[in-house]
Amino acid sequence: MIAKISATENLGGTLGYNFKKVEKGEASILLAAELYQSKDGRYTMEDVIADMEALIPKKCRTKKMVFHCSLNPHPDEKLSNETLTQIAKEYMETLGYGKQPYIVFKHNDIAREHIHIVSLRVDSEGKKINDKFEKRRSKKITDALERKFGLIPGSKVSERTTTETPKVNVVQGNIKEQVANTVRSAMKHYTFCSLGELNAILRKYNLAVEEVKTEYRGKRYDGLVYVPTDDKGNKVSTPIHASNIGRGVGYAAVQNKMQKSKQMVKPLIPAIRRKVLDVMRTSPQMKERLRQRLEEQGLRVIIRKNDNGRIYGITFIDDEKGIAVNGSRLGKGYAANKFNEYFSNPENNPFLDESLYGKIDTTLQKQMQTTQYDEQESDNLVDELIDDMVGDSFSSSGNDDWKEAAWQRKLRKQNKVNLKHRKR
Repeated sequence: MIAKISATENLGGTLGYNFKKVEKGEASILLAAELYQSKDGRYTMEDVIADMEALIPKKCRTKKMVFHCSLNPHPDEKLSNETLTQIAKEYMETLGYGKQPYIVFKHNDIAREHIHIVSLRVDSEGKKINDKFEKRRSKKITDALERKFGLIPGSKVSERTTTETPKVNVVQGNIKEQVANTVRSAMKHYTFCSLGELNAILRKYNLAVEEVKTEYRGKRYDGLVYVPTDDKGNKVSTPIHASNIGRGVGYAAVQNKMQKSKQMVKPLIPAIRRKVLDVMRTSPQMKERLRQRLEEQGLRVIIRKNDNGRIYGITFIDDEKGIAVNGSRLGKGYAANKFNEYFSNPENNPFLDESLYGKIDTTLQKQMQTTQYDEQESDNLVDELIDDMVGDSFSSSGNDDWKEAAWQRKLRKQNKVNLKHRKR
């Protein structure tokens, strides 16, 4: 069982996050200690906030007086409400919050059921509850609870992939911690070669990354900011600079990850290319149908369009294997403009042209021997050159993508000219 503890000063936001889950039927209240209960046995957000705020002295020096914790059993565990309630009671008692008011929510919005606990870090006299070595003590408590209730050890929970990583939720509070956990999880599990591909990965978790460049006393500094978004990709919070989150998510770490990924991606590209080609040859005339058929192949697709509806970017993601690749990285015939060409006129499917894409039953070994494959690998080398020189800068509006596309065409043209000269 994994415990995640955070401290915040936003009591309304923390309770609001959990009560909204209750309203949507995605959570239920298991226990409320030292809190007002209505005659019909219900707890309302207004009453819980009023009760907790009444216990906070006006002259309270502790700024982050709200305790928020999630207890996450192994996904394979199926625990009863009674067992979860007892675990929550013993956890809070042993951690030093047994006499505090607190409320326990059971979340079932994802496959892995877990509980959230909201309490106060100060008592009625304004004295702060002891939080020294809190996370270390918490780990000892969860280990003891695992032994007592015969639970699957928490070390096995951390082996799960980021497919279970929750979306960043600004209402919940502790945004920096959420962002840090999400980015570190993505960096650990996924392989990506550009910021655009990282953005496609993070979009699933309501997060985006942007590159920032500044100058100070004549010296240039490169950095990253992370921006929480809604389900449509719109920004919903102030950007957070990577340096304010912690190590492992900054510009240097991401650049290092991208460089290492380039060699790791190459042997995986042919399999993804083959899946995409097989799907496109079924002529999915709508983007929704394309997404559905790719998901059946184990691929997730992110399509980026400008204000006029033109596709200017496409990324394919294999969540199980942890790889994200832009269409152009699969080869010239899989770039965004090729998909835009298809969806503009689905009756004329370029992916059926065997002279460009080869036969459907061609084996991987034969693919690697064809002229088409060599040309695609040449394009990939140019793409990598571009990545090395300028990276894949993220733009929320997409206004800079035409510049990059033009640059790519220019470099490819130059590359082909150089090849012709060598043949002579």
